[in-house]
Amino acid sequence: MLKRCTRGATHKQKKGLDKDMSNLWSMFFFSVLLVAALNWYALEREPDVVNIEDLVEHNNEVVRIEGKIISWVEDPYGQGDQRMDIIVEDSTHVVEVRWYQYGEMPTIGSNVSVTGDVITYNGRIWVQALGSGSVQVLDVAVPGDLSLTELSADPASYLGDTVRIEGYLSKTLMPDSTWSSIYLADHPNYANTKHQIKVYVSSATGYWIEAGSKVTLVGEIHYEERDLRYVMYAQGPEIMVDYSVKPQLNDLDWDDMSSWVYEENKIVRIDGTPQVDAEGLWWIVSDDPTKKTCISPDAELADTMANYSAMNNSATWSGRLVWSGLRHTWCIDAGGTESIISGTAIQDLFEKITSSPIDYLNDTENRYDIYAYMAYSLEPGSASDESYLADGASYQSTNFKVKTIFQSARDEWLEAGQMLRVNVSIGWDAEDARMILTAYHWNDSYPKPEPETLSWNDGPLIWGYSVNKMVHIEGVLNTTAWSDADETSPVYWLEWAGSDEKICLRPADTNSTFHYYSHGPNNSLSEPWTGRLIEIEDRETRSMVLCLDYATTEDADGDGLSDRGENEIWLTDVNSDDSDGDGVSDFDEVAAATDPLDDSSN
Repeated sequence: MLKRCTRGATHKQKKGLDKDMSNLWSMFFFSVLLVAALNWYALEREPDVVNIEDLVEHNNEVVRIEGKIISWVEDPYGQGDQRMDIIVEDSTHVVEVRWYQYGEMPTIGSNVSVTGDVITYNGRIWVQALGSGSVQVLDVAVPGDLSLTELSADPASYLGDTVRIEGYLSKTLMPDSTWSSIYLADHPNYANTKHQIKVYVSSATGYWIEAGSKVTLVGEIHYEERDLRYVMYAQGPEIMVDYSVKPQLNDLDWDDMSSWVYEENKIVRIDGTPQVDAEGLWWIVSDDPTKKTCISPDAELADTMANYSAMNNSATWSGRLVWSGLRHTWCIDAGGTESIISGTAIQDLFEKITSSPIDYLNDTENRYDIYAYMAYSLEPGSASDESYLADGASYQSTNFKVKTIFQSARDEWLEAGQMLRVNVSIGWDAEDARMILTAYHWNDSYPKPEPETLSWNDGPLIWGYSVNKMVHIEGVLNTTAWSDADETSPVYWLEWAGSDEKICLRPADTNSTFHYYSHGPNNSLSEPWTGRLIEIEDRETRSMVLCLDYATTEDADGDGLSDRGENEIWLTDVNSDDSDGDGVSDFDEVAAATDPLDDSSN
């Protein structure tokens, strides 16, 4: 009886269990369908449009924004990423969109709808979009044709407009530079230019576009309040080149090698004889064997050069003037495999670093080669001296300057306005809450600025802006001497003729030229002097005074007599140290009170 009851209960339980399992499977399949339906709804349903200024309230949410494209950069770090960074602006604010696996990019100025995730990191915010469908074009901007002349006549009326402008490039655009600044001018030669506009070019062009090329740019007109000027934002891939107009090739001048820096990254020509050194490196040598420049030829050109070298024949050679990483000097790239660095990329890198320092602060050990200008003069000295690097040679042309620690000792002055090629690392100055550069080594072989001319009408108040710079001033040397605080050298006064205005002067040479200016018959002669403007202490008045240090005057033949003194007093030849050819220098004859123009008087 017990067994039968037990068996009966088990049978019923099995039937109930089968029914429960059936219900569970029904609920499971219903749940799967519900999740799939919700996922489909989530994918298909477009999020509501969010104002860009409100994105901070939607961190890690999928949102949709609508606005106008004002710029974009393809593969911003040049690493081959399938990524496009877009700047989108609506009526409330502006935001960066990082578009991965992107589709076709519309023209700047087009209105778009972007769907993506809101990402915040280290105080930054952006929208991350994935796939070609995540950015939809609402309306495409149709650029209007415009000439530089029309733009210059009324630039305000084109503010915010997308325009198409034809002109000539001021410098070469590299194929892989993701950010460049250039000028678009109405003439390929700067001296002939009547109108030009600064253009910021985002995204790499993918190919070389030479300086002087005739191009058509499509971009948007903006106004820079700091510099009080209108600029244009354009995209590299959208630049159209008119190849029927050939850029002019520039000839390098052996007699003015310091000017070669202005031809950087351009296609140039040069005359000379090819020579190969013991390491197999090629050089082009001028008629003066002390003047030469390196060249990196391809295999075919190297064979041609070998033939010319064997016969010691001169010819004209051409290529791109670049910086040689192997030889640490300017070099002509003629298709060789030698390691080179583009100066344009270096210069643009400094501007890119300062515009977005946070992108570089994560790697403070990395070093970068940049082109920059000294914002202030830095005297010779030991390591760890501070100064500033700027993007312009003068106050008027400078957009930004960065505090820089110079780690290496210097034997010579680094002049304000002097261009340098500097190897730097990037750090953060917590005390001043700003970026700071550390300079490890630099190339200071580029031309130094001409001395500034001081006007007596301006006086010491204005002259103070030129302290530590090389300056030029004309005046009459006073014979009264006094000593500075260090008592290391005599100090004299240079006076403005016919007035009481004066500035102190410490001569570079007290034994020759200076002696005859101070005590000779020409002590009332007004002459041009050049030296470094410094501040020294006047012990009598216990005040700081401006002084022309290590001062020299013009002396073309180096005979110790100034050019103006030779022209106006002694009437001797400024280009010959022995005007009468008697074997005794003009200086020695003046010192001995003999006639430097009479070969029998010596």
